[in-house]
Amino acid sequence: MTKTKGLGWFLCLPVLSLLALPVLAQDNRGKAELNAPGGKITVDYGRPQLKGRDPLTWQQDGAYWRMGMDAMTKFTTPVELVFGSTKLAKGTYGLWLLKVSADRYELVLNSETAGMGMSHDKAKDVAGAPFEKETVPTAVESFTIELKDGSKGGTFVMTWGTVRLSSSFQFGK
Repeated sequence: MTKTKGLGWFLCLPVLSLLALPVLAQDNRGKAELNAPGGKITVDYGRPQLKGRDPLTWQQDGAYWRMGMDAMTKFTTPVELVFGSTKLAKGTYGLWLLKVSADRYELVLNSETAGMGMSHDKAKDVAGAPFEKETVPTAVESFTIELKDGSKGGTFVMTWGTVRLSSSFQFGK
């Protein structure tokens, strides 16, 4: 009888593990929000961990990274935004990080929003905005995106490891 009870639990473990996967996967997702005229600007993204690595330094100059993990990172705005002199129409976009050079990065918004974001199609780029780079004193383990409130707009902030990249925007008309 003891063998049967032990076998039952042993057979239940794979089923319980499968049921727990959606809960575990939620821990790897992040969401940033900012109130804007007409609704909320949102970013839905996967949150990879450093795990002793430094992926941003691995990136080659001229290479694109999908800014997250698993499903494509999505940026949704209910209002036109202006990054510097670049206008972005309201809508939903896929986010990419372009490493221009060792200390220069660019936020790239792309019309492709479905899938895993494993390959960047430059023909679908809609807008780009330069990032300001700074070093933070303590490494951030989980890739983090924040939308910070600002005067007549906000700031898109990405932090991972000791790198913080930010790009300010204004609400359009």
